[in-house]
Amino acid sequence: MPPDGRAAVFVMPSQSAGQIGPVAVWITAAGWASAAGRLWGSSWILTPEGVLTPDEAVAMATRPSARLPDGPGWRRLVPQVVRLGAKDVRQVARARRFRDLAARGPWDGSDLAFVWQRHDLFHTAGFRLAREHGKPLVLFVDAPLVWEARKWGVRRPGWGRLVELAGETPQFRSADLVACVSDEVAEEVGRRGVPADRIVVTPCGVDADAFSPNVSGEAVRGRLGLEGRFVVGWVGSFRRFHGVDIALRAAALLRERVPDLALLLVGDGFERSAMERLAGELALRNVVFTGTVAYPEVAEYIAAMDVALVLDRGDQGFHYSPLKLKEYMACGRSVVGPRVGELARHLIDGRDGLLVRPGDPAGLADAVERLSADPSLRLSLGATAREKALLGWTWDRQLATVLERLGSLDPALEHRWTA
Repeated sequence: MPPDGRAAVFVMPSQSAGQIGPVAVWITAAGWASAAGRLWGSSWILTPEGVLTPDEAVAMATRPSARLPDGPGWRRLVPQVVRLGAKDVRQVARARRFRDLAARGPWDGSDLAFVWQRHDLFHTAGFRLAREHGKPLVLFVDAPLVWEARKWGVRRPGWGRLVELAGETPQFRSADLVACVSDEVAEEVGRRGVPADRIVVTPCGVDADAFSPNVSGEAVRGRLGLEGRFVVGWVGSFRRFHGVDIALRAAALLRERVPDLALLLVGDGFERSAMERLAGELALRNVVFTGTVAYPEVAEYIAAMDVALVLDRGDQGFHYSPLKLKEYMACGRSVVGPRVGELARHLIDGRDGLLVRPGDPAGLADAVERLSADPSLRLSLGATAREKALLGWTWDRQLATVLERLGSLDPALEHRWTA
């Protein structure tokens, strides 16, 4: 569809300065903004440091950087509850400053279709911008943040409920539409008093032209010494909940069963050093840790994989919508992932991928061994995965879903600017 002169603003409250390594939230914002640009010709990403184009946001999110430290250093000496309380106080101040900065921009005079804001505690800059332009506000929610922190065992004793009541629930209820990444997040938002007709599930998506079976991984294989290897890969940030140790333990189990196996781990994060140590303890010689890879090159690394992994520890619930899953599928890779959340709902085991019990290295090893022995199965899984990604998991599809829902609400839209 050719551009029709409309536009959209995508508000990102997160600080872009100081970000290190792949940051999925910025890739997500860039994906949405790129889809809007393809549809209307213009879109902008508003940040506390200024206005970014989608390409600038992607470059910022995955710029190569120095190695991350093993942990937060001196901050480990400060009790977590103190650090968290100080962070919440700073967030209130940041939200006020950002709200005041959001009044003007290159979108002035444009016919905005809506204003999109990624949810963050206390932030209402997008609400102000939408109100001033008389346009709907779409609040994009990866997760209610206090709820998510509790799932991870991080609590705010004495003030957590207050943060929810003052810093989250008003935004949920005031948005014209709350776009949630998963059914689990949508259910929690509904418990906060948001009517079902103002909640829509919009999973993370993919640019199916950039991530395609036509992308070659041969240069990556050559550069990393992976020629002739059966390459099992993973892309992401090294964080505990991602469970990269499960892949390492599965590789150890496959040492004799799949002797040509190599593990390709793409990304960086605070857990990377711990995973490198674990690889040494397990005497794994064919493991490649790439560090941060510029996002436009990620598809080449995925193309270098024979099998691509989604991992989950199985002990904290699964409310995510993994970017990596859609990227793997769009590239036509065969996927092995946990039978939880979005994967359990939308993937058919043996058709779109292989599903295994979360947190189970032995089950993961069995699935990988099965794929190593059956190239035709790998091809068929990859082909149907690509079809599914094209059908429902592109950024353009997520934008269309939001526009369809806003269109159904339009006659009854009342601007609820109480946040």
